[in-house]
Amino acid sequence: MMFEAVAQTAPWQVMAFCVLLMGGIIVVVEAAKSSREVFWGDLFSDDEYD
Repeated sequence: MMFEAVAQTAPWQVMAFCVLLMGGIIVVVEAAKSSREVFWGDLFSDDEYD
């Protein structure tokens, strides 16, 4: 497997990629929530947007 070879040679790169992937997902989710509030207004209002 390609993943096993990568994990054996540079496990820190795999960890870094996973961290970046999680960060990217969080950024996308937050951006989606923000844009959704902009587009729909009070329909999706939360306390965190006060």
